[in-house]
Amino acid sequence: MMKAAAAAAVAAVAGPARAAPPFFKLYLMIPNNQPARMIWGTLAAQQMSRIGIDVVSSFVPFTVISPRRSRGDGKPHPEGGWDAYLERYYYNAITPTPNTLFHSRLMPPSGQNFYYVNDPQIDAALDQMASTIDPAQRMDAYRAFERRWYETEPMTTLFYPEDVIAVNPKLKGFDFTTFNPVFYPNPEKWTIEGAGNDATAAFASWAPPASLIPMYTTGYNESNIFGPVYNRLYEYESWQDKRLVPALATGHTMSADGKHWVITLREGVKWHSGEEFTAEDVKFTWDTFLNRAYGTPIQAATEQVLGGPGAYRITGKHEITVDLPAYNMLFLDWLIGAQAIIPKHAYQDIRPEALRGHTASNWLGRHTVRISGGRSYTALGGIGTGPWIAQGYDPQRRAYKYVRNENYWKPHTGNVKTFYIVNIQGTDSVLSALRAGEIDAHDPMYDIGPVASTIDPSWGKVQTFDSFKWQHICYNLRHPVFGTGVDTPLGRRDPSRAAEAAAYIRKAISHAMPREQIVKEIAGGYGREGTVPMPYSAPEYDHDLLRPIAYDLDLSRQYMQRAGYEY
Repeated sequence: MMKAAAAAAVAAVAGPARAAPPFFKLYLMIPNNQPARMIWGTLAAQQMSRIGIDVVSSFVPFTVISPRRSRGDGKPHPEGGWDAYLERYYYNAITPTPNTLFHSRLMPPSGQNFYYVNDPQIDAALDQMASTIDPAQRMDAYRAFERRWYETEPMTTLFYPEDVIAVNPKLKGFDFTTFNPVFYPNPEKWTIEGAGNDATAAFASWAPPASLIPMYTTGYNESNIFGPVYNRLYEYESWQDKRLVPALATGHTMSADGKHWVITLREGVKWHSGEEFTAEDVKFTWDTFLNRAYGTPIQAATEQVLGGPGAYRITGKHEITVDLPAYNMLFLDWLIGAQAIIPKHAYQDIRPEALRGHTASNWLGRHTVRISGGRSYTALGGIGTGPWIAQGYDPQRRAYKYVRNENYWKPHTGNVKTFYIVNIQGTDSVLSALRAGEIDAHDPMYDIGPVASTIDPSWGKVQTFDSFKWQHICYNLRHPVFGTGVDTPLGRRDPSRAAEAAAYIRKAISHAMPREQIVKEIAGGYGREGTVPMPYSAPEYDHDLLRPIAYDLDLSRQYMQRAGYEY
């Protein structure tokens, strides 16, 4: 089915290709964890070659892409960095927070602007977006961000996918997709019909994780695993009602200027070790985020919000007071609404440089922590306050195991008591596992849309969700051709127009992408054509401005000529 879809998509855009010299070489990394993405990645490379770009493409796992993009030196691919890659992305909160990804202050390794977006107009829009309390002014900032992005296209947004997931027909209570890091499998809400009061369930996730400490992660393959173990201060009520509600916090007060906050914390909550959750844990979590020694990619964004550790203080066993240097929307929507709280008593004695490789992060083996009363607790993975207790990794089943936290602060509503996250690679393999009864649901990364019609209702119930995500081609915006433009003919001739030349090249690539065919022929019709990194169904998406980007190879070549290239 996938090969047929690829052939149909390529046929839809095929035609007599113009001979053109290769103007420059572009190395395109295509993640190998989605069959459909591998197909449209191949198609994207073919289309770039048709406008005179010499594309060298490779299929690699994200374990290859991540170190290259996270180095923080901006070097191109031949020098150990990167040129371009394909990515399915999202913000770390349901409220769109482009200020966590695209501000020039957030360059790696301490920030997540892996792409080196550095545009004063985008920065100004992001600053206004973050700093205004007034909803109308914030919406104006979103519009300014979208308008500037649409003009210059720092990245090529291909389409907005719809998540298609097949589940066990006997599974009830599966009512949302995954969304790193705030939506992940919630088996405490699942009921397996006919399984009594002691059901076992399994969820498939494609790639193995790099780290299971929440502050180090950027992928579903990781949040799917650590999510059920930890909690945040606020969480989303449901996928349908994307509204933040108290979790480890019970509420907060905020001053009129948005700078002074008092957060009350839930009493009686226990870590899996039996230790009590207190304000000390919140302070420790934020201290850890801010401490550069831990090397978390959210350090810069946390510092942007809080300024430094002097912004917060413990004012009661279950109360923390915060005085922000300036109001910032990210405090609620990102820091306390999306970032998990980690246990001080369990992780404070682990050296910062050792935390990534610790058992608390890889869940391989056991580790013992000291708890009050001179006692100790042996953990088989991360220690959280969440509904599921980690039981480590089972190499024979290639799965992470959990047991129900019977002391969870919120009631379980389903009948599942043992749960597994199974690493299964491949769309065919995951559907075979579902048909055999080995799993009950799976992550949307399998992209089963093109083959959804082949699933028999007797063994698979197909569910669809608005993904709130986008697929795009990412560019290293420090690349001398399509990033800074200094090595383009126009940029060499007139350095003051180098950035303009780079934008012309990105525009040329964008108009060479047959978005409609990608959605129809490769994604099985599950999605919409892409424009900017903003969820298509979000209130912040400007439908009046953001018209579909035309597929037009002649226009693409005109943009290449504006950058100084001649056919």
